[in-house]
Amino acid sequence: MSPYQIKYTPRADRDLGRLPEELARQVIQKIHSIREEPYHHIKKIKGSHPRHPIYSVRIRRGLRAFLSIHDNVLIIHVLEVEYRKTAYRDF
Repeated sequence: MSPYQIKYTPRADRDLGRLPEELARQVIQKIHSIREEPYHHIKKIKGSHPRHPIYSVRIRRGLRAFLSIHDNVLIIHVLEVEYRKTAYRDF
């Protein structure tokens, strides 16, 4: 199976820009490390729409990245990167 492509939304780009450089680098490395088999590393957000589910991946203890995965075109959309204490309010 070929790896998924990674695409970042403008919100995710902005979130990464607000993080310290080393932490932003960790986020990018973690997201790129799940390209081969993304479903082994993520959790589905319970309140997300069944036809368009949102997933979270744990970057480190207090940091999450939220993803949308499109299997038919092999794309992982990174929607946002947030600290856990405020991240789940949008979903």
